Amino acid sequence: MMYLRPGNLEKDFIVKRKKTDISDTGTPYSGYVDTGLLVSGVLADADKNQSDRKKHLWNQDQHSLTHTIVSRGEPVAKKGDLLAMDDRYFLILLVDDTGALGIATIYYAEERNDLR
Repeated sequence: MMYLRPGNLEKDFIVKRKKTDISDTGTPYSGYVDTGLLVSGVLADADKNQSDRKKHLWNQDQHSLTHTIVSRGEPVAKKGDLLAMDDRYFLILLVDDTGALGIATIYYAEERNDLR
């Protein structure tokens, strides 16, 4: 039997991509801009086991993997993008197109409050 509670269903995330440009004064700046893309997925806390299985990708003993987002279909966002939901922001660390079939995508992310 499956148990669903409110807030445990799919959520919508706005995909923001980093853009670097030069200001009128010649100073480089960067920020995240809205791409118009939307990712619908299930947000879950990443457990220590998931972090341990992925740490070889970053060559670090400890890594900042905090959440996983599972969505249907092919990947919409890419590594380095920001997924925004209300006042929460998730930096994508890794995108996994499970089975390379385009059926489901797992986004490994870090929740950030310093990026907007």
